[in-house]
Amino acid sequence: MKKLTGTGRLRSARISAAHRTELLAAFEQSGLSAAAFVRQHGLNYTTFYSWRQRQRKVKSLPAFVQVEVTAPAAPVELLIELGRQARMRIHSESQISLATHFLHRLNLSGAC
Repeated sequence: MKKLTGTGRLRSARISAAHRTELLAAFEQSGLSAAAFVRQHGLNYTTFYSWRQRQRKVKSLPAFVQVEVTAPAAPVELLIELGRQARMRIHSESQISLATHFLHRLNLSGAC
């Protein structure tokens, strides 16, 4: 789209952001090369290219995603007493497998 300036020279008319968005969407659907599309719509190739670059940057920015954060569970302590001589305290889930292995080994050796 061209307009005459006060000196009689041609200059590009400003295109609204909404119209740019429509043109970029039309280009994506057209299957045309960028050069063919700008010729068909009377656009400046360099300007159109810069619109596409800005659109790519906006699309590549990370979007905000709503997440729900649950409150951490209260710490739990498990105390296992093996008679008077032995006690085992477990403070986290990661220690359960270690405690299970330990108790299994005690049972095999006949200590329990």
